[in-house]
Amino acid sequence: MKTIKTIIPFLSLILTLSSCSKNDDDVESIQATPQYPMKTLVESGHMEVKYTKVNWVNTYEMGYEFKSFKNGKITALGIRIPDEGDFRVTLWNADTDEILATIQVVSTSGLLSFEDINPIQIQSGVRYFVSVNTNSYYHFNDSGTILFPVEIGDFLITKYGANFGIAQVLPTQFSSVSYSGMVDVKFTPNN
Repeated sequence: MKTIKTIIPFLSLILTLSSCSKNDDDVESIQATPQYPMKTLVESGHMEVKYTKVNWVNTYEMGYEFKSFKNGKITALGIRIPDEGDFRVTLWNADTDEILATIQVVSTSGLLSFEDINPIQIQSGVRYFVSVNTNSYYHFNDSGTILFPVEIGDFLITKYGANFGIAQVLPTQFSSVSYSGMVDVKFTPNN
């Protein structure tokens, strides 16, 4: 009798555990929606185009510095240039001046164009900078209105920066009241 009392709970336990199998193939993973911080900021009406330069005599490395509020990955770099051609786009770690990615993005005059990159993991709170080297660009809000810093989605865009010339150098001249160029990242936060 003692043996039966021991066997019955043991069999119940085995039946319970065998009926609780988990099939991981049936579990759907939820992907976070990609974010495009500068595109979203421009579309929000936060700033507007004041003038356009096409094939101007001066070339600049121009873009913006940002921090993410979440860890995640950047999977593409993009531009909107008022001219056709290939333009160098660079993603920097602004805390270390390290180049994380460089790619040529093909512009279709006036349209937003993105090129995929190998995913770059970014960390919350670290300063990054994305720039394009160009002599054709849009210029936003030159009226003195403070544009930066501004929060958009999971980003804090801290400032616009530029350097004169074609050298691939992290911009060192900054402004909080204007923005030239249209360069962006495709960011997907970690779940």
